[in-house]
Amino acid sequence: MTTPAELAEHFAPTPDGEDKRLPLAEAVRRFVEPGMHLHLAYCGARPNAAVAEVVRAFHGTSPGFTVSAHGLVNSQLALLADGLVSRLIAAYVGENYPAPAPNPVFQRALAEGGVELENWSLWTLTARLMAAGLGLPGMPVRSLVGSGMADEHRGERFTETAPFGDGPSSGVVAPLRPDVVLLQGAAADPNGNVVMPAPYGEGAWGALAANVGVIACVEHVVSVEELRAQNAAVRIPAHLVRAVCHTPFGSHPYGLYDAVAADRRRYAEDVAFVRQVRDASRQPEAFTDWMDEWVLKPGDHEGYLQQLGEGRLTSLVGRGRGDSWQFEGPSLRTAADPATTEERMVLATSRLLGERIRRDGHDAVLAGIGLAHLAAWMAVRAANRDGVDVRLLTELGMLGYDPRPGDPYLFANRNLPTCRQLTDVTDVLGAYVSGPATRCLGVLGAGQIDGNGDINSTWTADGTFLTGSGGANDVASGADDVVVTIRHSPRRLVDVVPYITAPGVNVSAIVTSQAVLERRDGKFVLTGLLEPLGDDREAALAAITDGIGFDVEVASDPVTQPAPDPDELAVLRSFDRDGVFLGV
Repeated sequence: MTTPAELAEHFAPTPDGEDKRLPLAEAVRRFVEPGMHLHLAYCGARPNAAVAEVVRAFHGTSPGFTVSAHGLVNSQLALLADGLVSRLIAAYVGENYPAPAPNPVFQRALAEGGVELENWSLWTLTARLMAAGLGLPGMPVRSLVGSGMADEHRGERFTETAPFGDGPSSGVVAPLRPDVVLLQGAAADPNGNVVMPAPYGEGAWGALAANVGVIACVEHVVSVEELRAQNAAVRIPAHLVRAVCHTPFGSHPYGLYDAVAADRRRYAEDVAFVRQVRDASRQPEAFTDWMDEWVLKPGDHEGYLQQLGEGRLTSLVGRGRGDSWQFEGPSLRTAADPATTEERMVLATSRLLGERIRRDGHDAVLAGIGLAHLAAWMAVRAANRDGVDVRLLTELGMLGYDPRPGDPYLFANRNLPTCRQLTDVTDVLGAYVSGPATRCLGVLGAGQIDGNGDINSTWTADGTFLTGSGGANDVASGADDVVVTIRHSPRRLVDVVPYITAPGVNVSAIVTSQAVLERRDGKFVLTGLLEPLGDDREAALAAITDGIGFDVEVASDPVTQPAPDPDELAVLRSFDRDGVFLGV
């Protein structure tokens, strides 16, 4: 008869597996080769330390990398400035913290012919990785149909197909297989089982699609025993990982939120550093100087951290606490200060959203970054206080969050602990926005919009690149209703957009800095005004309509928005304390 001691010996824990720990510099030089397709994994942290190491390893060469990324932002543009990339596959290229903007480094690279761009949206890029990870020839999506991206990719990488039964045509996107995936994780064991930082973005799909595997930079290397205690949070299994690199603060200047172990380090975005990079990107010489100072001079990631300094890093950890907003200063403006144009625009949009939420019974509101998301924050907050059960969504994977004061960034770390669910792009854009189980209201900003409701945030008429779709195409294509907020100008409200980033078929209203336009019988009608017209009503209305590049009717009795309520202004200004979006 087998004794308990003998059984215990038979059923001892399995061996830990290969120890894959390597210094980051060695991992890059061992597994990254010229001509490879590198994928920058998209989640609640950015693989910025890994990107910097690739630049160091290949500086002064022409490796001809293909790089794919859901968003190529800020310091990651060093890859392009150093001439390392020949092809870029992306959904968004530019600045996104705290506000979206084109990036001059990328615009120069395009203008000089140094890089070829392949445009996608967030969900379709994820779906391409998913198709590759599942070993499928393609993945159906509701996105892209009717957009410029569909025209770009039709045939080789995208096709439209009729569904089984009734319903509109859907798109099918081709698989995307990178060679090496660079990611920044929260923790891993030495064997390479990785706990991802939330929200999860693309999830494991990039790793599952990789031909060679994953270089996993992580904040903490933990024992197998500790990892087993967190096994429900492991998103990347060890057999996909080629190297585990201990890389604390590897997402800097972006933040990282570890949703699993509260005693592990969380840190916020380095606002000053992001702005420094944005400023340097305006001139080639300035960006070269920045790269010399912050990428090449440190020599490796440890040198980079030493250059940042312990005090700065400690401050970022403090700001990464969910309650850090309570220790920050008040807004630069008080409720007694007159409302800015931007504030009137946000509040007008918020009121319209509130009407739609109550009228149509929306379950969720997903907003793009900018004035759109501030309006959504205000509308959902007011609806919740009235007992309406509607929740905020973000494309990265946040559901049911309560925005905290002080940081207006859409994905601010301080909002993450308030989420009811932390999930990924597949759930949010693939299911909650596009699927039938969730009634979703989309709120989007735009570079331009036309009389069809078609949105452009990709190319201007003279061929200048803006930022790309991000999740805008997915929201416009899949949401039950879409409201767009945009500044009032004939350069923005155009007759026909030069490029359709997102089709306007679901856009029911446009809120500008002067008026509210609602679609009636297929055409936009001016139904509201943000400020009183004054004594000469006809001249004032003519001035407003002259600022619209497409024909609009004027309702017989357009409603003038009420003056902003002091309590509304106080809450709104608490979200954007420094006037990043709202002005001062």
